[in-house]
Amino acid sequence: MEELIEKICFRLNQNAYPNEAAISHGVVLPLLRELGWDVTDPTEIIPEYSTGGGRVDFAICATPKKPSIFIEVKGVGRSLDGDRQLFEYAFHEGVPFCVLTDGKDWNFYFPGGQGSYDERRIYRLQIQDRSPLECADILSKYLDKQRVRSGKAQDDAIRDYRDSANRRDAKRALPQAWSELVNEPEELLVDLLSERAE
Repeated sequence: MEELIEKICFRLNQNAYPNEAAISHGVVLPLLRELGWDVTDPTEIIPEYSTGGGRVDFAICATPKKPSIFIEVKGVGRSLDGDRQLFEYAFHEGVPFCVLTDGKDWNFYFPGGQGSYDERRIYRLQIQDRSPLECADILSKYLDKQRVRSGKAQDDAIRDYRDSANRRDAKRALPQAWSELVNEPEELLVDLLSERAE
């Protein structure tokens, strides 16, 4: 898979993928094939999957014809333009995991989470900024056929979403907690700091 990622990065640097169709056929489908999916089997990979609100570029089905993951492809530089559209598709169909990509930038989402679209993003992979091995590991973690079928990919996505949400909550709470510690110091904390200062 690393060799394929190197080729894709080289072609991306050459602007070889001028539109969504080129990215779909030159980047997304070859990577899915490397991840174990039969891209010619319409029970596994459904292109232009029709939802109540429109069409998503690819539905990946762990169970025949039942989408587990939606992938929306955008033109290079437009990787974040379709998040609302993708979330609407996912909610309408009950799909628990989504990917939005322009070939360079891969955004993995847990649409059932809380918060803004950005807060529901589990991971952002910019393949030209990472080693091919790192890219392969992340793509495998979320999109490998066996991991998707076994539920491990979804479990990791949910765990990663929760970890990210916990970090955001801690980051928001930290200034208030620090202020309380400084303004109303706990005796134990004062004793510990005094000991350390001595």
